[in-house]
Amino acid sequence: MAIKSLFVSHGSPTILIEDNPWKKLLSNLGKRLSEEEKPEAVVVISPHFTSWNGEFLIEIQDPLPCIQDYYGFPQELYSYCYSTHNDVDLATSIIKAAKSRGLRARAHEKWGLDHGAWIPLLYMFPNGIKAVPISITEASPETHLEMGKAIADASRGRRILVIGTGSPTHRLDLMYLGARKISNKFDYTLANVLEKGDLEALLQLRSTREWIEAQPEGLLRPLYIAIGAAGTPKAKVFVMDSPWPGVSMFAAEFLDSSA
Repeated sequence: MAIKSLFVSHGSPTILIEDNPWKKLLSNLGKRLSEEEKPEAVVVISPHFTSWNGEFLIEIQDPLPCIQDYYGFPQELYSYCYSTHNDVDLATSIIKAAKSRGLRARAHEKWGLDHGAWIPLLYMFPNGIKAVPISITEASPETHLEMGKAIADASRGRRILVIGTGSPTHRLDLMYLGARKISNKFDYTLANVLEKGDLEALLQLRSTREWIEAQPEGLLRPLYIAIGAAGTPKAKVFVMDSPWPGVSMFAAEFLDSSA
């Protein structure tokens, strides 16, 4: 299989200094994938790398700098960072594949790995792995699905891992107010849709009250790219949690569409 695709939450930056079981989950996931899939590189899509005018930015600078894009947190958090090399050949191939599918995409050299990208990589691949960050845009979910397909096109003949990140429930107002934990109804609905592999139902979630109440991080655009890369919306959802009020953690592995 040329490509493996995941959607995992990166959580609050405070996860770096908390006794949080999510870190062990990410570590075990990374070990398993390293042993079973032996990925050469990771394409990572964070909800914090956003571009406009429907144009996808594909980062080509090497090495990729670590971006600590969080403010007002305990000083200890700023001692954590993760940098790695870019797979520039893969990045260039993704740009070409995206353009061949009629997408707007170009090389970019001013970003790097924001915390939505480097926190999962820190625990999954502590010894480093080449990475290609790709932005999300304000374009439609269908456009992001198409971007995922372009990643799959560019990955043929290689062992590439795609990771979209973000929290399905992302109510920062509740987190900052210190509210009690809420039931993540939207996460359960999302898990049900993914386990059924129902793409139409997934796209219809945007019009539901549950979506409005959950305020999904990045409007789930990293998830759509991960689905497009996988070639199927059918996934195994293996963890759902709510370590912080209003912010959920979610992990899904998309199944081999050729199986």
